[in-house]
Amino acid sequence: MDLPPKGIIKATGYWLNRNNNNRDIINQLLNILLTIMQQNYFQYKDKFYQPERGMGMGSPISGTVVGYR
Repeated sequence: MDLPPKGIIKATGYWLNRNNNNRDIINQLLNILLTIMQQNYFQYKDKFYQPERGMGMGSPISGTVVGYR
């Protein structure tokens, strides 16, 4: 089961807030993660797709954000 991108952002924000009290750093990290996840797309047979859930297979970040269960 893959997490939707909004769930990944929410969970990451929860753990960052719990373990770090520097709000500026937390916001910067969440914005970076959001930018990376919005660039989540793949090509198949000359068409481009953007998954609604999870990350595209082979994406450099996919193992990091959906690999922990």
